[in-house]
Parts: sequence; C-alpha cells; structure tokens
Amino acid sequence: MKYEITIGGTTRYVDIQPAGEGRYRVAWDDKSHEIDLLKPSPEAYQMLIDGESWEAGCVASPEGYLVDVMGLSTEVTVVDPRRKALKQAAGAASGMLATQMPGRVVRLICKVGDVVKKGQPIIVIEAMKMENEMKSPIDGTIGEILVAEGVAVETGTKLIRVDA
Repeated sequence: MKYEITIGGTTRYVDIQPAGEGRYRVAWDDKSHEIDLLKPSPEAYQMLIDGESWEAGCVASPEGYLVDVMGLSTEVTVVDPRRKALKQAAGAASGMLATQMPGRVVRLICKVGDVVKKGQPIIVIEAMKMENEMKSPIDGTIGEILVAEGVAVETGTKLIRVDA
C-alpha cells in the first residue's frame, strides 16, 4: 500500500508491502528496505531495518503522530492516498469547498446566487504568505457563503457551498 508521509515538513510517497509475519518491505526515494517489526507495548516499536536495530516511540497527536527515535521527536502525518481521493471526491460531489490548510480569506469572488462552472475561481485564501484561488468543485449555483473577507480559517473549514 502506498502512503503520503510528511516528516518535518518533507513529504515522501512510501510503499509498504507485507513480507511475512512482522516483516515489511518499505520503499521510498527509489530505495527498498527490509523491516522486522515488534511492538512490545502500544506506544513502543522495536525494528530491525536492513539488519540495523532501532527503537521508536509513537503517540497520536492532533496533526498525526509524534514519533521519538533516539531521543529526537518529530511530528509525522500519514495519508492513505485512497482515503484522500475518496474524501476529495465526496467533497466535490457535495459541492462543499473547504480549506486544505490554515489561512485567511482575502477575497470572495462570488456571491450567493451566482452561477459558476467547475474549476471557476470563487474565493482567494492566503496561506503561507501566498494567495491561492480556490475553485468551484462542481457546476452549479452558489448556495451559501460560510466565511467573510479577512477571517482566519483553520484546516478543513467549510467556505462555500455550491448547489448542483
């Protein structure tokens, strides 16, 4: 199974395949690794990676997981691309536009009642000092605007509903 994993701000696509009881073949950056994995407690892992021994702690956090290896902790997020695609498809099918990261509403390009086409810009969000035009997920009519210009928004905030 392929996953999108972000560690310390760097995103990689990792392929993880079972290779027997407690064994996995893990590939990223055109490199493949054999991993034997033991889980002695719910938050602890012992691994043999390409013959080298490692221990790690892992606990759930609001953003994903907090992973500790050799006393160094880092935030890790893991996304199953199939679930990501299903979630995006569900949002697009419903016509609800939501943020993918925190930011600020810079400009509303539409108003309730406007007829829009799929892919037409309808709102501008500033995130990470860049302005991003967000586009209508479907052909339809603007049914509801849930934010105002100048408002700060968090990841997943519903912005605009487009009715088919």
